[in-house]
Amino acid sequence: MAKEETRSKPAVPDHLHPPQASRFGSTLSFNGSLEGQEDIVIEGRYKGKISLPSSSLTIARGTKVEAEVRVRNLIIHGQLTGTVSASERTAISETAQMSGDIQTAKISISNGARFKGGIKIEKG
Repeated sequence: MAKEETRSKPAVPDHLHPPQASRFGSTLSFNGSLEGQEDIVIEGRYKGKISLPSSSLTIARGTKVEAEVRVRNLIIHGQLTGTVSASERTAISETAQMSGDIQTAKISISNGARFKGGIKIEKG
């Protein structure tokens, strides 16, 4: 009888990850500042500042993030509390909860999403 491998499934299925994105795994918790030049998917808990001005950030379903966020694109499936500056677009999915102010060029908020805050549309 073969032993069946048990692996924890990522919070965001592989086909929803941005191509070549780095992954901040579901078992990680971090307080601090994150800066970089590549796309990132956060599946763990994060508190602090995120600066990815030329990259995309995805916040996975079931994830809690408290941060000041500066990115090119933001996709929220989980929970985000803080301020957002996204130079191209922000997408808040039906599973997302966002509390804070957003400054972005384009925004989409899906039916079922929870949003509390202000939105300022500004072209880059």
